[in-house]
Amino acid sequence: MRLYLEIIEQLSEEELLTRQPQIFRIEVSDEDKGLNYYKLVKNLYRNVHYIARFHYCYHDEGKPCRTELIEEHIP
Repeated sequence: MRLYLEIIEQLSEEELLTRQPQIFRIEVSDEDKGLNYYKLVKNLYRNVHYIARFHYCYHDEGKPCRTELIEEHIP
């Protein structure tokens, strides 16, 4: 299993017609390190509607991925 911290910009339907959401994704060794990274970078997104989540990737084992919400930020 691989573990990723993801921060994904949430766009309105109208915004999705003209651009793609910005995505921050970094592989982390465990949830604690992921939360520490999140604390370091979340201020970069203070004016952005986003969700932060853990992405548990099981593709190497032939299983489906799962995600766990950390926070939804709405400016």
